Amino acid sequence: MAPPAAFVMPPLPSGRWLDADGRVIAYGNRWGMGSPPDEAYSVTSNTERYAPLHDVADALVAHLLAEYDCAAEAEPTASSGTKELRALRVRPVGGGTGIRFAWTAFPGVLADLGGEVPEAAPMCGCDACDESLERAAAQFCDRVLAHVSGSTAWSRRAD
Repeated sequence: MAPPAAFVMPPLPSGRWLDADGRVIAYGNRWGMGSPPDEAYSVTSNTERYAPLHDVADALVAHLLAEYDCAAEAEPTASSGTKELRALRVRPVGGGTGIRFAWTAFPGVLADLGGEVPEAAPMCGCDACDESLERAAAQFCDRVLAHVSGSTAWSRRAD
């Protein structure tokens, strides 16, 4: 059996986001070595920069369906907490709970890997956390792929 195909993340746009004074915000490096101001913890600005995470989750699900013996089925959206736009579960054919993916209105994505708290991208989204789109996408994909590759429930599709 050949090694699994590497996941190829869709291209992420390089948006240009401005602060209230018209300066370009370098997300991921906004505060440098300093601490963010206290008020940044309660603010979420330019959240639309995370919209490409929906495409990343779509590509990740497509990758799982192409590489692993699994199936996807739509699930009801959650009625409390994060506003979900859509949800689906990718389940190994041999059994197991699988992974529940949800696309949120924030915008963001969630993956329930069976832990107490689902993996989220972005992890927070507030201005203080200063999470870049690239980092959010990479960490989300890495965690989902590590979960699948480290589980005996997920078997590769036969060639």
